[in-house]
Amino acid sequence: MIQRTVRLLACLLVVVLLAACGERKETGLENKTANGLVLDAYKHKDYPLLLSIADSLNKARAISETQAYYWSGYASDRMGKKRTAEYYWKKALSEVKDFGNNEEVSYYAKTASHLANLLNLKGDYDGSLKEAISAAEKLEELGGDTTTDYVNLLVFIGCGQARFPRMEDASKKSFERAYEKHLERINASPTESTYKGAIAGVVNMAYSCNATHQYQEAQYWCERYEELVNQYERIYPTDEDYIDKQHARHNIYRATSLASQGKTQDSYLAYLDFRNTKFSKSPEGIYDAGEYLIEAKQWNEAAKCFERLDELVNKYHMEFSFENIETYYLKKYESNLKAGRKDSVYAISTYICDSLSAAIDRSRADNAAELATIYETEQKETQIVENEAKLLRERQIAAIITIILIVGFFIAYALYKQKAAAKLHKAHNDLKIAYDQLEETTSAKERIESELRIARHIQESMVPTEFPQRDDFELYASMTAAKEVGGDLYDYLIIGDSLCFCVGDVSGKGVPSALFMAQVIRLFRAMVKRNYTPAKIATELNAELVENNDDGMFITMFIGVVHLPTGKLEFCNAGHNPPVIGNGNESHFIDMEPNAPIGLWEGLKYQGEVIDDIRGRLFFVYTDGLNEAENPELEQFGDEQLLSVVKRTSNLSAREMIKTMKNEVKHHRNGADPSDDLTMLCLHVN
Repeated sequence: MIQRTVRLLACLLVVVLLAACGERKETGLENKTANGLVLDAYKHKDYPLLLSIADSLNKARAISETQAYYWSGYASDRMGKKRTAEYYWKKALSEVKDFGNNEEVSYYAKTASHLANLLNLKGDYDGSLKEAISAAEKLEELGGDTTTDYVNLLVFIGCGQARFPRMEDASKKSFERAYEKHLERINASPTESTYKGAIAGVVNMAYSCNATHQYQEAQYWCERYEELVNQYERIYPTDEDYIDKQHARHNIYRATSLASQGKTQDSYLAYLDFRNTKFSKSPEGIYDAGEYLIEAKQWNEAAKCFERLDELVNKYHMEFSFENIETYYLKKYESNLKAGRKDSVYAISTYICDSLSAAIDRSRADNAAELATIYETEQKETQIVENEAKLLRERQIAAIITIILIVGFFIAYALYKQKAAAKLHKAHNDLKIAYDQLEETTSAKERIESELRIARHIQESMVPTEFPQRDDFELYASMTAAKEVGGDLYDYLIIGDSLCFCVGDVSGKGVPSALFMAQVIRLFRAMVKRNYTPAKIATELNAELVENNDDGMFITMFIGVVHLPTGKLEFCNAGHNPPVIGNGNESHFIDMEPNAPIGLWEGLKYQGEVIDDIRGRLFFVYTDGLNEAENPELEQFGDEQLLSVVKRTSNLSAREMIKTMKNEVKHHRNGADPSDDLTMLCLHVN
């Protein structure tokens, strides 16, 4: 703390001396001193000091505005203020006027590279592409296409193109061009920095290909990655920690791409090579292993890796944020859920829910602080312009106006200043109001989008995505929400010789329906484990859900229990669409008791029914998002077409039957947005 204070006082003293010398003179002395101050703060990683120095040197005109805004953006980015960093870097690019100045061009290239990377990490791939392509073309025009920053721009262009449909070929070309440029730089000067720059570029390429599911391309870049690391190891064998880390990352990326291509044995061997590195024992390495094990669907091992997630969080002092919850804790939640660790799942779910409130408060506070910084910068710029204009006017008055006109001038000047001050005051108020509105709108939008994304993930994790592979029956189900989150549901449990299943459709859409759906699934599973009959389950569900149901929500539901050895089906239909049973042309809708939907009225007692034997016949349950799906002319899919498709597909597997039905509905909609959630369940009992 004392050292930092001494450095700050020394830096401020030099800045004052620079400012006292008047306007900046291109003698080289002031420029060299100013750059020394900046680089000292940069090397000590004292980013608050770096931000303060950049601002002070800018005021004193000791460095260019392009340099000042670049370092302000760099310091803000390192302090986690991404929005402020984006603002400063865009300002830096806009301030470059003299492309004949090599120093300005250098800062232009660095700024464009950092900005493109920030936008890419932020998920603004369109914005990243625009900035990177524009800067790369400008550098090519200026003959600056041999620098590290130019090659980095090519990598970011490829990463952005990979995120858009039908741009895979363009992405490959950008990556290949960047790789060739890296090799040219290595051949010209095989230093540590050129090798590490090339390795960092190939790391981004391999990671981007894995992230966009281009696994064969990822494998190709993993091979280039390995070649570069091996070359570096032969030339610089003493850099052991760096080499170990790169071998580890190469193997884990390679394992991920192989696992996603179904090459299980090769993937496992690559994973074993990763495990033999020191980096794999570090918090970062353990997290990378967890990501791979999720891809390989090794849920228990993945859950074990994420047990040490807190080590990574504590090492980098991570705060609660939507990004950290989504990037780290949802993966921990998924692995424990798929591993069947119920206690851990409950604990992680509770932690995520508790963290959301802190993340929302932190996001609101960070947004307000960053907007305040941007607003303060705009004010400072306005003040600088005013001071310079005032100085110019005073010099002109001293040289031109005579003593006789001085009194008249000051009267006119006072009136002008008063009017200008009123306009400036109004402009400041308007700007403050605009920033307040921007803060409120942006914060609300980001909070809603993150909450919906997390709600969607949790909702999807509540319904089964894996189905039993057995000889005595075949089961498959699918749920597609019309909005970010929906109200449809399906579930199944195997209790002894019985298969219990359900399909439901909650009234309404969005988050309220999703919460109602989650409550229904929880109650259904609890009642099935008590060996309740379908009618008993419906009756008890109604009694639970009707309490405190001020919003009048309800659910239509089909509940069935099949005794697998005999094929006997007991079921209760609560206001739901009639299922289809049969084979080929014998398929038909079944007749059922007209029970009411669940959750509307108190005291209802539901009637159950029985089908003696459903073996050898398809049994198909669905929600009204199927038969009521509409095309642009508002024509519904309809019961007749539904039955026709079932007759044609009853001899297919359950998975293929539902896949075919989905395609038929998509073809019928002909581009129209879905108006309702679509859920289907198909059962074959042998």
